[in-house]
Amino acid sequence: MKLSENPSTLFLTATLVMACWVAALDRATAEPYPTRPLKIIVPASVGSPPDAVGRIVGQRLAERLGQSVIVENQPGAGTTIATRAAATAAPDGYTLLQINSAFAYAPVLYPNPGYDTAKSFAPVAAIADWSLFMVVPADVPASTIQELITYAKSNPGRINIGHTLGSPPQILAQIFKAASGVEFNTVPYRQVSQLTSDLLSGRIQMFFGAGAGLMSLVQQGKLKALAYTGMMRHPALPLVPTAIESKFPQLALNPSDWTGIVAPAGTPRAVVDTLNAAINDVLGSQEIRASIARQGGDIKIASPAEFSAFLAAEAKKWPQRAKEAGLKPD
Repeated sequence: MKLSENPSTLFLTATLVMACWVAALDRATAEPYPTRPLKIIVPASVGSPPDAVGRIVGQRLAERLGQSVIVENQPGAGTTIATRAAATAAPDGYTLLQINSAFAYAPVLYPNPGYDTAKSFAPVAAIADWSLFMVVPADVPASTIQELITYAKSNPGRINIGHTLGSPPQILAQIFKAASGVEFNTVPYRQVSQLTSDLLSGRIQMFFGAGAGLMSLVQQGKLKALAYTGMMRHPALPLVPTAIESKFPQLALNPSDWTGIVAPAGTPRAVVDTLNAAINDVLGSQEIRASIARQGGDIKIASPAEFSAFLAAEAKKWPQRAKEAGLKPD
């Protein structure tokens, strides 16, 4: 009988292999996490609602984990630049990606983005969602959607709708154009800050947006909010009617945008669970809830499995809305 055929030898070899595998697993499990700074890639410009929310959560997450959390903004190409960078990062829990609704429909605009949203990432945690306000400069002679349409029909070519590329405001702008029957001009921007500046100066006459800065401008009277895309009026601006109340249910995307955290596929489950628990703990703080509410958002707490199911549902909803809005691949 050959040595390799000896049952005792085979059993001993298998036992040794199993022992080594278990020991290696125990060492990996025993390694503390995290032991160095984390990075959250944000596919949005500084000052945008997703960026503001990410920084709020990142700061508290650093305190919770005992490590620095660096926010790295990589806007552009409908969020695909940042998403691709995260997809190719090491799956060790030290590079995370903050996603929003563009994660679900970016493949419609960019058919070959260099990653697969369903396979390239491990869902970690939800953060928040929000709806948007339709706003115009204070000097636009309209206080309702219908008045804006009447004014636009009487002044062809006078109304420019601004939006950032590959964003919910872009989809809403196209939906509004189709629903209103008015050929508004749409003007794309790379930065929300530049768009807001042009809105205040009168270069842009309309925008779908959110965030503490925009709501503050409405409260100061520098902008007028004509409608809100949520299902209920926003408590910070209770006099602003919903899109449904304004007879434009097509604009009632609920939510209009959302944000959450994913990690590269292959990130150890123990690390994902640690991050999920830490993020959910942060989101449970009344201070964080109030901070995100000031940005117009509502906290969303979910397990990795629940967030995964949410992403699967969004992947079915948003591409269709993008196609209905007439968005096409670049």
